[in-house]
Amino acid sequence: MSPADDEGIGLLSGAPPEPAPKKAEAGAPAAAAPPPAPVAPAPPKPQVSAVLTLKSVEEGPRNVTADTVTTLSAVLTSKATDSLTVPVGIEVAYTSTYPGEGAEWPVQWTPPGKRKAEELFARKITTSVTIAPGAGVPLSFEITAPVGVRYGDRVEVRLTVADPDGGGPALRLTLAAVARQAVLAIKTSRGYEREVADTLLARAEEKPDVVFAMLVPSALRGYVFAEGMSFEGVREMLKGIRKARGLVDGETTLKEVEPLLVPKITVEGFVEGAIVELISGPFKGEKARVKKIDQAKEEITVELIEAVVPIPVTVRGDHVRMLERGGGKSGG
Repeated sequence: MSPADDEGIGLLSGAPPEPAPKKAEAGAPAAAAPPPAPVAPAPPKPQVSAVLTLKSVEEGPRNVTADTVTTLSAVLTSKATDSLTVPVGIEVAYTSTYPGEGAEWPVQWTPPGKRKAEELFARKITTSVTIAPGAGVPLSFEITAPVGVRYGDRVEVRLTVADPDGGGPALRLTLAAVARQAVLAIKTSRGYEREVADTLLARAEEKPDVVFAMLVPSALRGYVFAEGMSFEGVREMLKGIRKARGLVDGETTLKEVEPLLVPKITVEGFVEGAIVELISGPFKGEKARVKKIDQAKEEITVELIEAVVPIPVTVRGDHVRMLERGGGKSGG
């Protein structure tokens, strides 16, 4: 037998055979897969009302006069740690003391991040506003009071900041402007103040919502004051009134008029011993020396300087004019 014939014969010849894989016994349980790692829940988003504030720059409505421009502003502030983009609703509404007759107030605003102003009408719009962390976004509205506005007419800009996920309450704020009367100065010819005021009041009876009252201060010559709603309305009523010379540009404030409402004491500034001139009465043109001042009665007792016999004469304080201020005491 040759060695070649011995190859592959016998149990120990060649490489040992590989053992066959064991079959799984019937009914044996399979190895369990490892459980998946737990997923951390996403942190809940903060509600708008918890991280945002919406406040007006000033308290209460703004009082305005006809044909003037004013600005109403609010600030939307965030204290969130991330930027937020929220929908902001804007609604413009007009109300009038004369239902159905209220004039339309022009309203404009410039959306945040834009340069061009947009006109707002009496309807509701919604725009998206992005707020940086810890920052604030101003919301400003330019409002023009129309020429034909009436007392008590009102425009409102109603702001609503909604929760983008709809899970929380919305922020709400109303900005408002209310029409009020103005004090207007009217130029007249000197000496015709009362005539102009009476004629204007007579015309105002037909249009009581244009002129409410008149002031004719005796201490100011050549001017009267009208309390009214509209420059144009008063200017129209002045047409054709004799000796009326027109309106003074701009509104006159109450602070400017108040001194004219306080009656001036006619003996104020006079002192005993002062030299005065009588400007009214039978001794008009005579010079006299002040002897006594009665502020309660607003009277001055004087002695005529050129009289042969000194005779005390008592006159009203507005019937004398100061010439030389003496060194005496003022009356009590």
